[in-house]
Amino acid sequence: MNEAKQSSLDDPLTNFSKAISQLSARQSFNLPARLREQLRSMQNSCPICASDFTQRSSIVVAQIVPIEHGGPDDFSNCFLCCERCNRRRGTSDLLSMGDAFCSPTAAPRLPPHGRALGFSPTDLVQRRLELLARSANHWTPHTRNSMKCTVLRHLAKRWAEPRFRVFAHHSSDLALIGFARRSGDAESLGAARVLTKFQSARLVRLGEVVSVYQVDPRRFLSLIWSLIDLNALIVSVRLPGKDAHALGSEWQDFWPDHVRSVAALRSRLRPGQASKFGELARCPDARRALSDKPDALRKRRKSAAMVERNRSQRLALYHHERIVDASKDGAYAVLEARLLSLQPC
Repeated sequence: MNEAKQSSLDDPLTNFSKAISQLSARQSFNLPARLREQLRSMQNSCPICASDFTQRSSIVVAQIVPIEHGGPDDFSNCFLCCERCNRRRGTSDLLSMGDAFCSPTAAPRLPPHGRALGFSPTDLVQRRLELLARSANHWTPHTRNSMKCTVLRHLAKRWAEPRFRVFAHHSSDLALIGFARRSGDAESLGAARVLTKFQSARLVRLGEVVSVYQVDPRRFLSLIWSLIDLNALIVSVRLPGKDAHALGSEWQDFWPDHVRSVAALRSRLRPGQASKFGELARCPDARRALSDKPDALRKRRKSAAMVERNRSQRLALYHHERIVDASKDGAYAVLEARLLSLQPC
């Protein structure tokens, strides 16, 4: 890379790295003393290390789905654990905390309200699914006519992987992907970096805390949605002097949106757009991908033949009615006589 081109990148890269450092900082969360005591009365051991709480235990309030990962800021998202376990976990997903936190494959039952809170690893993993349904999520490749269970099944495939955060910037001439050490567990971040490299992204900055890749703008959307399918929460980063890329007409262009309701995901209604109308008020419907299985092909051929047959029948009926109407008109009889007279004997 020549010096002029490298110099033009330096400022955006510096600003991007600084923004990642700020956005990846641990967010404070304070549970009121009354609710903390209520948790303490419901839980008597740490679900991560399985040690019983004693008067000497250093106990902290942790979150099943961290706020940093888009989790809800409410009591149902809280549990108690040892300070040591919480420090070791950081903002990593519970699924990365060992075999005890295995991931269920079933989509969550909604709504979960009124169910007793459980604090075993299995209970926390099930509650994690229910909480993810109320957390920040990205759009799914469906239409506004899709059923809620269909959307949930697609989300459940993402949620079967540990959630982590990825930072992204996309302008007309620059596409950047960034990772922070505190944005998830090492294994998930490592897999995301490998996927980023496979998309021909180039490592342009590597630090102790932040790593930044430059991506071909034409491959940016493909990479972003591949990361989302790994259960990445993409955080859009604005840079001074760089206008955000204008939203297009495809649903993939709406990657910066964070939607906190399965109902909104299903209706395609964008966050903060409930009172607005127009093409930007809703995420566009995804194009239907037709199956190429033999049975699906046979059904489509049969349906196309039926449509063509019905069209031919309607057209024949239309012409017959026109002929009947014309035969009732005297001018038609005169025209018919003239046509007959022109025929050779």
